[in-house]
Amino acid sequence: MIAIRGATSVDKNEKEEIMKKSIELFEQIQKQNYINSITSIIVSVTKDITAYNPATAIRYEENLINTPLMCVQEAEMDNSPKGIIRVLIHCDSATQKHVYLHRAKELRPDLEDFNV
Repeated sequence: MIAIRGATSVDKNEKEEIMKKSIELFEQIQKQNYINSITSIIVSVTKDITAYNPATAIRYEENLINTPLMCVQEAEMDNSPKGIIRVLIHCDSATQKHVYLHRAKELRPDLEDFNV
């Protein structure tokens, strides 16, 4: 089992935006990794994301009805960016490529191969 990280950003605290960006992130992680099975997914959000639960969007869009998903509020640190959704996927996978999209790319400047 391995863990694959990912993050994205939203520009608006609106249900449609949260759903769209959460699903986009999950699909990019799947596209860039060879995931055989998912054990669980932890999602965290910055405190300004309140309009919809990203874990719910992923669960229903990807039909992960029997997969444990949990959403928590990210710890707030000085100068932390707002509007960030992070995921941690525990899975069996032949690869471990972390994916950072949109403004979340700034969270990991040490990664050379950013996508989207």
